[in-house]
Amino acid sequence: MLEKLLQFVLKLLPKPLKNLWDKYESIWRYCYYGAWTTLLSMVTKFIGIWGFEKLGYPTDIHPVVNGINTTISWIICATFAFIVNKKYVFHSESTKKEDLTHEILTFYGARIVTFFLEVGLMELPVIFHWGRTGMIVMTVLSQFIILALNYVFSKLVVFRRKSDAEVSPTE
Repeated sequence: MLEKLLQFVLKLLPKPLKNLWDKYESIWRYCYYGAWTTLLSMVTKFIGIWGFEKLGYPTDIHPVVNGINTTISWIICATFAFIVNKKYVFHSESTKKEDLTHEILTFYGARIVTFFLEVGLMELPVIFHWGRTGMIVMTVLSQFIILALNYVFSKLVVFRRKSDAEVSPTE
């Protein structure tokens, strides 16, 4: 459904924008599906907040419950991101068990690395007392950093095509 929506919009693009799309297609696709992943993250977190509150555990006063909610949302969103990145962004057609295992382990491994990087970045405003404005600025800045790193990890490590790896640097 999301791919059909994208294809519909692409048909409406004027020629100059279509050319720009064609030139940077994987980056645009990554951003498009990343936006859907972000929306899914917000929806799953809000559903979790609502659900935990209904059970008598408001996430704003129970840090462990908030952590559980965030973790559940992260797992759902990372899985969604893996599927759409594999199929629609990087067009990986691997079906061999060892290839799939490599993709899954490196994808989740890279996401865990960037998750902890984000946690570290979000501590900077606290450590250096940058206040609420600093927290907002770092939230936005960290999202751009994480987006870029996740794209690079996915393109160069997770979904790297064998033909890309076999090309020598001098060619």
